[in-house]
Amino acid sequence: MNLSVIFPYLLAALMFGMGMTLTTDDFKRVVIFPKATLIGVISQIIFVPILGLFVVKLLDLSPEIAIGLMVIAACPGGATSNLITYLSKGDVALSITLTAISSVVTVFTIPFIINLSLSYFGTGTATDIQLPIIPTIRTIILITALPTALGMFVNAQFPNFTKKAESVLNFASVSMIILALVLVFLILQERGSVWGFVTQAGLPVILLNFITLLIGFSSAKLAKLGTPQAITISIETGIQNGTLGITIATTLMKAPEMAVPSAVYAFVMCFSGFLAVFLFRRLK
Repeated sequence: MNLSVIFPYLLAALMFGMGMTLTTDDFKRVVIFPKATLIGVISQIIFVPILGLFVVKLLDLSPEIAIGLMVIAACPGGATSNLITYLSKGDVALSITLTAISSVVTVFTIPFIINLSLSYFGTGTATDIQLPIIPTIRTIILITALPTALGMFVNAQFPNFTKKAESVLNFASVSMIILALVLVFLILQERGSVWGFVTQAGLPVILLNFITLLIGFSSAKLAKLGTPQAITISIETGIQNGTLGITIATTLMKAPEMAVPSAVYAFVMCFSGFLAVFLFRRLK
């Protein structure tokens, strides 16, 4: 059985659940938080891929791990970042706004960043992979933007239901992320290279995660934003949508070994998320 076909459905379900937590007001807040939104979007869309490239060059990674790291660096934040922001006493409204905006923008930036990475790092089999821009954008819209919009529609029509279902949605989201991780390791096990790839991806992923958290906070402070906004931008910059990265690598690129950085990232961000909550709650 081709296990990779399950990933688009898992991701679509996750995005539908995230959409059930969003309203149109989350997009309108761009007008309320123009400076904070701009800093947050620039940090996530521009700084994270640049830092991903820096980590790749610093550690001289193999093409598969290098491209896989750029895949996760190109992804937006996910619903997890909103929860971590809430627990860290950040600006939750800004967090939801940044998640919503970045999820739309990265639909168009992901194919370009990945294709540039394939051209730059690809050797051997990697050069045989090339993402067609328009079909890739269409696919990402179908598995991310469309389910999110449907979730928002359900939230608008049945707000009481979505409010009551919030705890169930959170549990379901965590369960689906764990299932995605298990599937990646099962697919790689068929190739007999699981722990070799995981070992290669560990340090780069940890560096990317912690550097982006630091850069996000620093850029917000340099822009003279308040501490709650700085906390939010740090988390939105440092916590990426690992399930989307896994789906792109396994389904669109058909290269499960390139999904390893996204899978390892999903584990690492759980620990860094707890650490962020611990540290940020102690900031004045």
